[in-house]
Order: sequence, then structure tokens, then C-alpha cells
Amino acid sequence: MKKTLTITVIILLATAAFADAASVRAVVDRNQATVGESIALQVIIDGGEGEVDLSGLADFKTVSRGTSSSFQMINGRTSRQLIHNYVLIPLEAGPVTIPAIPVTIAGKIHYTTPIGITVSKEPPTDSGQRDVYVTAEVSEPAPWVGQQMVYTFRLFNAVQVADAKFQAPEFDGFNAEELEDRKSYRTVINGREFIVTEVIFILVPVKTGTLEIQPAVLQVGLLQRNRRARPFSGMDSFFGRSQMTTRILETAPIAVQVKALPPRPPGRSFSGLVGRFEIDASLDRTAIQVGDSTTMAVTISGTGNIMDATAPAIPAPPEFKAYADNPEAQIQPGPQGYSGNKVFRTALVPVQPGRYRIDPLVLTYFDVAAGAYRDIFTSAFEVTVSPSETAAADVEVFRGTPVTPPSLKKRVEFTGRDILPLKEGLEVLKPQRSLPPLWFGLFMAIPVLVFLAFRTVLKVVQKDDSPGRIMADRARQSLKSASADIPDAEFLSSLYRALVSAILGRQGVMGTSLTWSEASDRLLQIGWNADDASATARLLETIESFNYSGGKLDTPKRADLLERTRQAVRRLTR
Repeated sequence: MKKTLTITVIILLATAAFADAASVRAVVDRNQATVGESIALQVIIDGGEGEVDLSGLADFKTVSRGTSSSFQMINGRTSRQLIHNYVLIPLEAGPVTIPAIPVTIAGKIHYTTPIGITVSKEPPTDSGQRDVYVTAEVSEPAPWVGQQMVYTFRLFNAVQVADAKFQAPEFDGFNAEELEDRKSYRTVINGREFIVTEVIFILVPVKTGTLEIQPAVLQVGLLQRNRRARPFSGMDSFFGRSQMTTRILETAPIAVQVKALPPRPPGRSFSGLVGRFEIDASLDRTAIQVGDSTTMAVTISGTGNIMDATAPAIPAPPEFKAYADNPEAQIQPGPQGYSGNKVFRTALVPVQPGRYRIDPLVLTYFDVAAGAYRDIFTSAFEVTVSPSETAAADVEVFRGTPVTPPSLKKRVEFTGRDILPLKEGLEVLKPQRSLPPLWFGLFMAIPVLVFLAFRTVLKVVQKDDSPGRIMADRARQSLKSASADIPDAEFLSSLYRALVSAILGRQGVMGTSLTWSEASDRLLQIGWNADDASATARLLETIESFNYSGGKLDTPKRADLLERTRQAVRRLTR
């Protein structure tokens, strides 16, 4: 009993000591920002795992960017660091505070130190003072239900951007389609030149009332020159060069008041089309014979929900039979919405001669410009049907005398002897020589030898699950991916991942990122000389610089980066 109690006390003391040994801290990449500008926040836990509670950050919109961890073993002692990454977006201007963030570790709550942030208002969009911003607008804020409208998202940037990730609104209450072609052009605002990129959606409201289009979100990296040292800037702050900062931009929500269509006029059949349309009809022949056909082509064209057009009823006389064909549609989505035409073809076949009239076709649609229903008509047609010239013609039937066809059977003939003669005598039954005992023993030992060799190979190639082996394999796989024909962004990311994985794998630790100075320090720790460590760290700097700038890599530069990275990875993983 005493022994059990002693063990329990030791375990509790060890747990308490572990919780006390753990520490937490919070760091940000800046303490000054504008409304809507993102701030990178890291909550770092040294010596343990914990749960981070951000419920107290009421002045910010928070976005989780995942976690990363690293292990180190120095003089037989292991240490672990767990980093929770977040993006904070200030909601209002003024001095705000990131409060002490509670982190629960082994049942005990630890707190970070509060951080003060100064948030300023963004200058007006027409001032030209912003480096980057986004806007959104609709072509019609008060449409009729079923009326098409255009939603336009615009990105204005006066500095170089990279790694843009666009998240469109949900468009609840609308049918939405994005145009494939994105327009890009330059404009000058208050003397400053901006590049404008447009993303256009065609929206068709499907219900009435006040519908709200939620904000569109754009995450984008900004490449800016800044010599001020910052916690997460790594090698860029060391050299005072361009640095990449992440911004999350949001448009303002848009309220759309959708109006219901007025009551339909009595005695008129509404086609369901909303927009602006025209109708036309043609008849390929107006003089035919009984049993022949003439084709009526009805074309509905215009702008609006043309895809919903259905075949109009043809007022053909009862002496005609009608056979409809599949419609043909040519509809193009564009910056002004849907436009095009649908053609409906119907074959008309008269069954009696005479003179007939096909009355005009009528189409009723809702004209959004006039705010009322409108009837449009085709022309009438006169058709003359004459008797068929072959109606009373006699048909003569001739029968031929049957002739017995000749037989196709052929007489079997002898063509020759077999190529190889058959042996029929007893001389073929000769006894075979028996296998010597030595050879028989060797043949019996072959399966055993194969089995032993197979087991030996398995032991040699048995998978190594150590962190060093895992990171080395990751480096080789990333290098293999970079050798393929992939876009520049993926190529640079693969090179960065290969080099970082090889460096960390050589030290037997897991991780996903390194700064320029960290890479140099780690290479020196594993025994590299200062020149080689500096050259490899500068290679990492070059890869990140190309990735951040978004510049185009020519073929020689791409080959040079790949070869230098391959040599470094081979040296680190051999």
C-alpha cells in the first residue's frame, strides 16, 4: 500500500513539474496596422502541448493558419516547441489590445503577455494612398425576380502582389456563374497608377425580398521594401530587402432588393422570359404537295434568361401534322450578362390540298426596362398545298423465275503428308538417365536459398521511421517534383521544401520552415564550414526571393537553381 501511494505521488509531482516547466508566449509581426490589414500572431508553447483560447479577441477577426512543431536533442535532453499560427484582422480604428491569451497545458492555465496594437483608419479609395484594396458592386441594386445582374469584384494594387487566393461569396438566393475571362487593366487614381483585376459573376435572383451578398475575401501577399526589422521577416530584414506581408481583404456586404413581377394580364400566356427579347419566324417553302414537308424556324433572341426559352406553340391548321426537332442554342455569358438566341425548327406536313394560313406566333415576356409585360409577334404565312403527283400511280410487281444456285461444296482431296512423321515402333520407349544425387540435392536447396536471400533483402531495405529518414525522403521527393515540368510557383516551393527538409533531416528533427539565419546556424552545427553554410543559406534566400516576387524564371536560371539545390540535398542526405 505504501509503495503504491509513493508511486502515485511521484507521478503527480512529475506531471506538476512538467506543467510548471512549460512556458507560453505570444508575438506579432507588427504593432501598427490599418483597418482590414492582417497581423500575423504566433502563440508559442515551449516544452509541452496546450489548447489556445482566442475567445477574448473581440476587436479582431481571427483566422487559424495551422500549427508547426520542432524537436531538438542536445546532450541527451529533448525539447519541443509547438507554434500556433493565426491571422488577426482589426475591425475598428483606435488603440486596441490583444489580451492575455489563456493556454491550457496539462490541466493548468498559462497566460501570454498582452500586446498593444495601434489601428488607424484606411484612407479613402479615391485618395490613391492605399497600396492595395478591393471593391464590389452590382449592376442593378433593385432587380426584378428572374432579371439578370452583374456582380463585379475588383482588386486595386499599386505594389507587386503574389499568392492571391480569392473566396467568392455564397450568393444565397441567386443563380450565379463566374465568367472565365478575368479582365486586367491599368488606371490612375489621384496621380498614382494601379493595376485593376476584375472578377465578374452573372447573378439571377430566384426569390424576392432583401437579399444580402456576403463579403468577398481575398488573401494576397504584398512585396514591399522595408528596412525595419520584424520578428517574422527572416533573411529579408537581415539584408534590408523586399519582404512579403500577407493581407486579407474583404469587400463590404451588398444589399439587393429583389422585386416580385406584377400580376400577369388575363388571357395571355407568360413565357417566363425576363429581359429584352425579339422573335422571328421563317418558312422554307410556301408551295408544296400533299405528303411533302415545309420547315418553320422560330428564332428567339435577346438578353436575359434566354436559356429558359421554350418552343412556342405553332398555330398550324388541323390539316397539317407537326414534327418538332431539337432546339439549337447559341448563348454567350459576357460582362453585360447572358445574350444569344435559340432556334426551334418544326416540320409541317399537309395531308389535304388547299390554301392555308398560319397565324402569327405570339411571345409574352417581361420587359425589365419598361417594368411591364410585352407581346411580340411573328409574320403570318400563306401556304398552298397541291395534290400529290404520285398519289394514283400504279405500282407493277414483277416476279422472277427462281434459279437453283450451284452448290458451293468442294470434294476433299489429298494434299500431302505430315511435315513430321509419326513414330510407331517400340524403339521410341528408351529409358531416361537418372539425376545424380549431387544435382538432386542442389535443386532441392534452391527454394531454401531463395527464401533466405529474400529475408536478407527485407532486413536491408526495412523502412526507417526516424525523423532524419522521414525528412530525407521528403527532401528527395520534393526534389523529384521540382524536376518535373511544373509552374514557377510550385517549382520554387518544391526547391524550398527540399532544402529545408534536408537541413532539418540531417539534424534528426521535424519541421517545415527555416529562415536564412536559422539555416546557416544549423549547417554550422552539423560541421559545415562557414563558406559552404553561407552559400547554401544564400541559395535558400534566392529561392524565397523569387517566390515572393512572383517574377518569371527563365530556363537557364531555373536549371541553375535546380542543380544547386540538388547538390546541396545530396550532400545533406548521403
